[in-house]
Amino acid sequence: MSTSTATAVVYEGPRVLTMKEIPLPTIGPQDTLLEVVLCGVDGSELHMYNGNYDWLNDKAPVTFGDEIIGRVVDIGVAAKERHGLVIGDLVTVEARWPCAAGCENCDRGQYFLCMHNTTFRGYGTISLAEPPHLWGGYATHVFVPEGALLYKVPQELPLRTALFACSVLANGLRWSEVNGAGPGKTTVVIGPGPQGLACTIAATRMGSTVVVVGLEHDGERLALAKTLGAAHTYAIPEGEEPVETARKIRALVGRVDGVIEGAGYTPARDLAFEVISPLGIVTLVAAPTPPVQEINWRNVREVTINSPLSHPHTIARSFDFAVQLLEEGMDVGSLVTHEYSLEDAEKAIAVASYKTDEHPIKVVLNPAL
Repeated sequence: MSTSTATAVVYEGPRVLTMKEIPLPTIGPQDTLLEVVLCGVDGSELHMYNGNYDWLNDKAPVTFGDEIIGRVVDIGVAAKERHGLVIGDLVTVEARWPCAAGCENCDRGQYFLCMHNTTFRGYGTISLAEPPHLWGGYATHVFVPEGALLYKVPQELPLRTALFACSVLANGLRWSEVNGAGPGKTTVVIGPGPQGLACTIAATRMGSTVVVVGLEHDGERLALAKTLGAAHTYAIPEGEEPVETARKIRALVGRVDGVIEGAGYTPARDLAFEVISPLGIVTLVAAPTPPVQEINWRNVREVTINSPLSHPHTIARSFDFAVQLLEEGMDVGSLVTHEYSLEDAEKAIAVASYKTDEHPIKVVLNPAL
């Protein structure tokens, strides 16, 4: 390797990021070192940057970034054999991984709910104090320990396509599945952000008639949703109450079998429970703002509510799905609209938070810039 140190963007506390040089570790037989090629800026990191999570503030300093596409630059003998990788391979690494003890939740396939990992430990959330200190994708390099889950990127996928597929599209696949998307079903997606658009793609390909709901200023994204397969879109006029929006959507499509609520705001969640039909499924995937709200329980009788956590065991299928979409003429990499250097991480977060005049869909960091 040509350098002995990595550069990382470090979260010191609410709205404070610094650049640090970190020595590259010695790689053991079970370890892997990645050079970060692209890292996504995701919704949770916008909350993290603003200091909204006390549990994360207690861990600071931390390097954000759990949507990682990297190139293998060093790998131990045992890791090479286990993963079937060689130096130069392009990979993604899962944000969390199963525990070695094999707890009940990990055994059932949900390692994001590992019973031995109660502090959200994973990429983007491990303290910089923990050796070898390279635990987030907002950096030039990432350390991969034994037990972490690596997936080789298919050669057919361009870098931006792989980045979108490794997390956002993987979420879209899993969330649409748990929402019951399929032939003859109507799925309402609330929020035309990156995750909502990914759910639109997935639910449409599963056979659902998809309605994407946004606000009046989401016109460009709603138009894009139509090109991604949405049968209908609806822009909520300013001041319109959720009960009225729900009435208009039901008048448009009739029965609503599933709702994926990805906006996270109280009116969006209210709309989800207003528009869902009896025996339907409401899938909540965004942290609500404010975090506590009342539910009209009359609206959710005989309604299933679920809240899936991430995309365990979905990345390989998502890569295959992205390849299939490419063959059909759809490149989900086109949804990556803004790319910034590590030095511009704060600007990237501001753009992703819609605090600038930019109109982003998916924002990423590129350490090579």
